[in-house]
Amino acid sequence: MVDGQARLRRLTVVGALLLLLVLLPIGRSATAAAEPSASAGQWTGVAQKISDELDAAAATFHDGDRDGAKNRVRDTRYKTYVGSGFEEALGAKSGADVKDADMDFALLIQAIKDNDGAEVDSRIDELKKLVTSAAQSLDGGSQSAEDMAISPGKWGQVASTMIDLLNQGRDASAAGDPERGKELVNEAYYGNYETTGFEKVTMSRVSGARVSTIELEFANIKRDMTSQDNDSVAARVAQLEVMLIQDANTLDGYDPSTGATSGGGGLTLFLSAFLVILREGLEAILVVAAVMAFMIKAGLRRESRLIWAGVALAVLLSAALALLFHFVTAAAGSNQELLEGVTALVAVAMLIWVSNWMIQNSDHSSWQKYLPGSTEHGISRASLFSLVLVTFVAVLREGAETILFYQPILAMAGDDTHLVWLGLVVGVVCLVLVYVAIRFFSLRIPLRPFFIVTSIFLAVMAIVFTGSGIKELQEADVLPSTAIGGLPTIDLLGLYPRVENLAGQAVVLVIIVALYVIGSRRQRRRGLVASGRGGQTAANRTTE
Repeated sequence: MVDGQARLRRLTVVGALLLLLVLLPIGRSATAAAEPSASAGQWTGVAQKISDELDAAAATFHDGDRDGAKNRVRDTRYKTYVGSGFEEALGAKSGADVKDADMDFALLIQAIKDNDGAEVDSRIDELKKLVTSAAQSLDGGSQSAEDMAISPGKWGQVASTMIDLLNQGRDASAAGDPERGKELVNEAYYGNYETTGFEKVTMSRVSGARVSTIELEFANIKRDMTSQDNDSVAARVAQLEVMLIQDANTLDGYDPSTGATSGGGGLTLFLSAFLVILREGLEAILVVAAVMAFMIKAGLRRESRLIWAGVALAVLLSAALALLFHFVTAAAGSNQELLEGVTALVAVAMLIWVSNWMIQNSDHSSWQKYLPGSTEHGISRASLFSLVLVTFVAVLREGAETILFYQPILAMAGDDTHLVWLGLVVGVVCLVLVYVAIRFFSLRIPLRPFFIVTSIFLAVMAIVFTGSGIKELQEADVLPSTAIGGLPTIDLLGLYPRVENLAGQAVVLVIIVALYVIGSRRQRRRGLVASGRGGQTAANRTTE
């Protein structure tokens, strides 16, 4: 009993700390919303500091101190470029620029090692130009869509269409018709950013954080139209248009300075196809593997066939929904986001239920009493249905979108479609290896620790699904979206710097901890009653 109380206290403390970590950014949101996220020229100042430090590194190199120059460059990269948050802020706007900067830093170090003075000066000039231009963009400086060259390729054409719609929407709202303005913004987002595959290819070629930033800008523009803040609408539209042009140029491999376009090569196609299935399938395979490991561990091999049946049904339904969204344009857009959001939140409810059920049965004696009835007569219908449903929803949640992801990638592939299929196959193999590894290692874990670990994992997945589910509903215009400045987006973990998302995750965390506390107390009471009955029986036998 003392061990149980100590464990309960430890879990309560951990839960409270996790809740504090989730709520702390929400508490900061009031000041983040009321004050600018960065002072005027903040990033320009950081860029100037980076440039000055690089000049000092160049001087050190030309003085003959190569080791000193390398140390200066490394300090500039990690203490100033990364430590100031410049890299993170730039990544939210342009993943391609972050990759270019990383490459330039690496080549600069190599040039110093090779004692190549011309290459050192060239790389430092490139880095200074990159950070200076990026800082202007981050500070809302002189860069504007009108001054930028846009790719003549497919994605450049899509971006041009979106820009025209955004401008029309801005003008309609300024003329006193915000509803028409929001309709045009929705047409740019749902009719072009999503349905053409621009969003999906950006996610695989640039970053998920970039997509989240752009989606939030679309939502903010509509919010400002509703409040008739025309100055803010104009500023946000201008900022969004710059990001769309940057991404279109990246996707088309277009260099505005030379006008040259490169296809990006077969490696880009392979990685895009590989990362899509790995990224979208990982959450589902983790849930399926955890549930299947539980079924095998509990001796429910016969019932586990129903889990696979649920997975197969989810895959078939995902394919049907993908065809519907592809051929019936009216069914796509916000309806697709709504479906994904609702299924995610249904999955949250089921994950919480299954996680709590597992943790309550983690006690060896209670499960040993439950297990014989389960293996002989089958697991209870309610429990089995819940396990089937949680895997079904986990697969369905992203199934249709995963299939739709491959349409724009195949469209870009031309004669190299075999590389897309190769990336898909390699990604699927990796997911299968993840499943096999979980199955293999779970069989070596004792029953009680296995139940506890699996329960905690499913609880974490419930929090992840909450964040991403609320995000989908925000994109469908069902829920509002209130940004929090200064926090990163971690798409894989369902963490988004928005008040509603973090508040929803905090609520789910409170529910999970509360259910555990209630269940633990109930188990202790049952244990006390059972021990009392056992003591009374022993006393009766002694009397006899």
